[in-house]
Amino acid sequence: MWLQYGLDNDNTLVSIEDAPRGKTYLRCPYCDGLLTGKKGKRKEHHFAHTGETCRDVERDEREFPNLPLYDNFNIFLTAKEFKQLEKIWNLYGIEDKGIPDGQVLHIFTQEKLIEYNEYRYRDKYQFTKLGKIPFGSLSLNLFNQIQEPILLEKLWQLEKNVHSAYLNNTSNFNQCLRDLQIYRAEYKKILQNTLYYLEIDADENTIYKIGITRRDISERLTEIERDLGSYFQTITIKILGAWQHRGNVEKYFKHRYADYNYSLGELTEYYKFDDPEDAKTVLRDLRRMKAKVLSEIETNILADKPSQIEQLIAKNERTEKRSQAIKTGMDRAKSWGQHVGRPPVKESAQEFLAKPSSQRIIAALNEGLSVRKAAEKASVAINTVRKVKMMLVENQDG
Repeated sequence: MWLQYGLDNDNTLVSIEDAPRGKTYLRCPYCDGLLTGKKGKRKEHHFAHTGETCRDVERDEREFPNLPLYDNFNIFLTAKEFKQLEKIWNLYGIEDKGIPDGQVLHIFTQEKLIEYNEYRYRDKYQFTKLGKIPFGSLSLNLFNQIQEPILLEKLWQLEKNVHSAYLNNTSNFNQCLRDLQIYRAEYKKILQNTLYYLEIDADENTIYKIGITRRDISERLTEIERDLGSYFQTITIKILGAWQHRGNVEKYFKHRYADYNYSLGELTEYYKFDDPEDAKTVLRDLRRMKAKVLSEIETNILADKPSQIEQLIAKNERTEKRSQAIKTGMDRAKSWGQHVGRPPVKESAQEFLAKPSSQRIIAALNEGLSVRKAAEKASVAINTVRKVKMMLVENQDG
C-alpha cells in the first residue's frame, strides 16, 4: 500500500498533497526513516522511504488504515473471486434474478455481498446492497448509508487496537497508534471537502464535472474555466449542486458513471451524455443524497480533538512527568542535606500556638468573635480556629 503521510519535526502528520516532490525532511510514522515524495503523473502520489522500506508499511491492504469503500470497490476479493462474482452479476444481478446455490462461494456470503432470501421463489440467493457497489449499481444515497457505518466501525476497531496495545504494553503499540492517527486524518479530509457538480456549456458542447473542494466553489470555478480555455472558446459554468462534508462520494461517482467519462487531455473529471435523459438521471441520483449530519465523533475529528484513547495516553504521560519531576526534586533536596517530607518531630502545642497565624486567631477570639468570624479575620480555615481553641483549653486544664 502507498504511504500517504509523513511526520514533521513537531510529530504532526503531513499529507503527500502538502509535501514537495523528491527527498523531504519528513519521517515515516512507523519506523522514523526519512521519506521521499513521489508525485508523478502515472501513479497515485505517495511517500517512499529514502532508505529501506519498513515492514509496517508492507502490510496487507485490509490491515492498512484506508477508508473502507473509498479507493477500492471490489471488497478485497482476489482476482479469481472477483471474476466469479462478476460472472454471477452479469447472469443474475443485473436483472435481479435469484442466484442458484451452486454459484455462490462462501466468501461472498462471508463478506455480505450475497445473502439468502427465503422469500424468493426457487433460487433464493441475491445480491446485497454492499454486493452491488463493485458494479456501481447502488445509488449514491444508498452508498452513503452503507459506507458511513463501516467508516465508524473501522475507526472504533482502530481505537480498540490502540487501547489494547497500550494497556498490555505490546510491541505493536506504535503501529496501532499511527494507524489510528492516519485513519482520522483521512477521515477528516473527506469531511472537510464539499462535493460539487457542474453543467458546462463549452462552444456547442454540454459537459458535466464532478469534483471536491475545501475552498469556496467560486474560487474553484475560476481554475476550471482557465483549464477548459485550452479546449474551448466560450465557456459558461452552472453549479447544479453542492454537498458539504461529502468528499467520500467523488470516487464512487466516477466508478458508478465511468461509461460517461469524457476526457480532455489530462482532465479526467468530466462527463458527457448523448441522451439528455441520462444527464437527468445522474442529477437526480445526486440530488437524492441526504444532507450530511455530522456525528459527535466526526465533529471532534474536524476540530482536531484527540480520540479518547489519545487523551488517556496524554493524561497518563502528564501524570508520569509530574511524578518524575517530584521525585527528581526530592532526590536533589536529599543530596543537599535538606529534609524531604513531613516534619520528623511532632510539633508541640506551644510551637503551634506561637505561629503568627495562631496568634492572629487568638487575638480574634479574645475580641469575642465566633469561630467563623475569627477564621475570616485571621484568614485561616475554620478547623484551624477550632484546633487553636482546643489547644488553649488543654493548656488551661494542664
